[in-house]
Amino acid sequence: MSYYDELLKKIPKIKRFLDTGSNCTIYHYTKPEKLLNILSGGTLRFSNALYLNDKEEIAYSYRLIIKLIDETQGLNPDLFEKIKSHFYNKYKHIVDGNTDLLNKLEYFTTSFSTESDNLTLWNNYAKGKSYTGYNIGFDKQKLVKEMTENNYLPIYGSVIYDKQKQIKIIHAIFKKWNSLFEKALQSKKSNEVKLFDILFELIDILSIVSIFFKNPQFKNEHEYRIVVVNVFGAENSKVTGVVEKNGLFVPYLEYKFSKDSVLTVNIGPTFEENIFYTSTNRMLLNFGYEGKEVNRSKIPLRY
Repeated sequence: MSYYDELLKKIPKIKRFLDTGSNCTIYHYTKPEKLLNILSGGTLRFSNALYLNDKEEIAYSYRLIIKLIDETQGLNPDLFEKIKSHFYNKYKHIVDGNTDLLNKLEYFTTSFSTESDNLTLWNNYAKGKSYTGYNIGFDKQKLVKEMTENNYLPIYGSVIYDKQKQIKIIHAIFKKWNSLFEKALQSKKSNEVKLFDILFELIDILSIVSIFFKNPQFKNEHEYRIVVVNVFGAENSKVTGVVEKNGLFVPYLEYKFSKDSVLTVNIGPTFEENIFYTSTNRMLLNFGYEGKEVNRSKIPLRY
């Protein structure tokens, strides 16, 4: 069991907020050229969470954490002033840029949806009449199990859009680690190492959970995320690459999945659905994905 699994075990209700433990199909939406790269190479790309398309996405969670620290009574000031300073500096790094705050501990994420035929997401990956989008349906449990066996130690769950749930989760974390800190202070065996361990645990659990928070306006995406933690430059760290995306240089790592974890490929709305259907089936055969289901969108096109 990974360090992060142990952290989440300390707050089991929150773990269930992210994932109930039941199996489902999760769908990775993409453009046709990227679909080809994913299936031909058998790899999924995980991007550094700090360099997602919208810098406000991760800053949203950090601002919420800072706000709730200011509003919550009874928190130990020695612990939570440090927490507030940490997330304020991370927020400033995202918004203003500050190379002094670059951290070797990095969170890499890739996105799925629990919906196979989502118009909001199709619109992100289609280009007018030129081409349509696609998604790959993965067996969630199989993918997560394989990643764990390959020492990628994934953290996974549904994105939480409900702000009241987000607040409830952060308050539960505050309460848990505030209690641990207060007990450590009162213990005769209390020492600086123990107190720092609690501080860093709290930073880690808030950092992880914040990746699964998103502004409520995006709720129609029904997003599901898998996160991989990597320590850049460490002896056993995963090899990372860098790709240019919308002018940003985005660090990423790749995971090689098994063909068994792929269940289906779905085609977005298109007028030429029959030729898209046959070409997709032929492509799957070419790369050894025999017997995989190919589905066409049921959303009508309007131009």
